[in-house]
Amino acid sequence: MTSRMNDTSSEPASIEASTVTEVLSAYAEGGFTGEFSAVEGAQLECHSCDTTVGADEVVMSSLRRLEGASDPADMVAVVALTCPACGARGATVLAFGPAASAEDSDVLGALRDHRHDVHAPGNSAPGEVAGDDTATA
Repeated sequence: MTSRMNDTSSEPASIEASTVTEVLSAYAEGGFTGEFSAVEGAQLECHSCDTTVGADEVVMSSLRRLEGASDPADMVAVVALTCPACGARGATVLAFGPAASAEDSDVLGALRDHRHDVHAPGNSAPGEVAGDDTATA
């Protein structure tokens, strides 16, 4: 997966982020600045330490589902994660549904839900109110 975290915009993320870039920016503002990529075997590669770990080993703090505005079949999950090897907090973008790769599907199926932690709202990016009734602006 190519890097999608390098958004250098100085604009703050939208309160109701609706694009992948906006959600990634909001996660970055919340401290999830690293990147992860899905790889074969339900594993994630941490780009901070170049370690590959099982998706069931990372801490998933938040997951935000998005669908394409022009094509609802464009379904992705933006996930805020913490690497168990180096402690880096970051995000990844995983496709789900019929167009998802095997790697993305396997990772989504293996992630362990830690969305009750205090690092990010469970169903939205930090500062975003769409998707999480408990999020605050």
